[in-house]
Amino acid sequence: MHKELIWLIFSIVLLPLAGCATKSLKQANKTQAIDTNNRLGEMVTIPAGSFLMGNNGQEGFEGPEEFPQHSVFLPSYQIGKYEVTRGQYRKFIEAGGYEDPNYWSDEGWKWKQSDVIVYAGMYGKYSSTTRPDKEKKRNQPEHWEPEQEWIGHGYKHPVFTQTDDHPVVGVTYYEAEAYCTWAGGRLPTEAEWEKAARWDEKNQHANTWPWGNTWDPEKCNNPEDHNPAGGGYKTNQSAPVGSYPDGAGPYGCMDMVGNAYEWVADFAKSYPGNPKPFAHNDFYFVRGGCWDDGPLNVRCAYRGWYLPPSSGGVGPGDSDYIGFRVAR
Repeated sequence: MHKELIWLIFSIVLLPLAGCATKSLKQANKTQAIDTNNRLGEMVTIPAGSFLMGNNGQEGFEGPEEFPQHSVFLPSYQIGKYEVTRGQYRKFIEAGGYEDPNYWSDEGWKWKQSDVIVYAGMYGKYSSTTRPDKEKKRNQPEHWEPEQEWIGHGYKHPVFTQTDDHPVVGVTYYEAEAYCTWAGGRLPTEAEWEKAARWDEKNQHANTWPWGNTWDPEKCNNPEDHNPAGGGYKTNQSAPVGSYPDGAGPYGCMDMVGNAYEWVADFAKSYPGNPKPFAHNDFYFVRGGCWDDGPLNVRCAYRGWYLPPSSGGVGPGDSDYIGFRVAR
């Protein structure tokens, strides 16, 4: 009798509660999945297979960092259809991304807390200084203001404007890495980035530019194009992501060249299959060129290199034109 009474109470009271708890857990997991997808943005699936990476001088550039063209096999992966926007990055800031060390690498968190800025570029470290008081606790990328004067490549540009639909720029390697962790993804490797940018799977051909082998300044954001999305002719502005649909890569990824340089995960000697690192062991790489570059630097095979974190090479001084996209 007592057992029957206990079972009756359990059936009436406890089982529904257990069911509610299970339902709540499933709902929480579903919400988490939706949130992760929102953070990642639209992703493109790149199928497994080999592709040709680099070039042998056939693109009119003789830099050894692109030699030799060689075959690389990659398993299937996903990569962002667009560069990470300011609107997406704003959510990372508002969610406390700059206050939570769990999203940052040990080196990245140490850099964020440091009082010293090392200004550096592709050719080495050239100066260092103490951060101004207002920057001692960095909580957003450089050049975050929506409208500002912009001094780059040694001269002053017209007023630089950007909305939440523009790519986030002024992002160091550490900041890009932290965002990707928060979003549930990672930075793409050089090989992943390059395959998504240029590999014509149907014709088994590596395009010089995402759309093909003929330069067309109207298909990406660069100083020669007249598209008002990029500020028009020679006005040196970033453009809202996806403004150049005719310049999409073979898999449909947008703005793989022009607009913003993009960080990739690996440094020069980290991943087998990458072109030889020549004299730049451990340097970090960016791909794709930017709105201020001509056809040479916005080729898919172009590689820009920066000092490693230990030398301060991911500091604000070399992040002006750099954004990123997410992979997983």
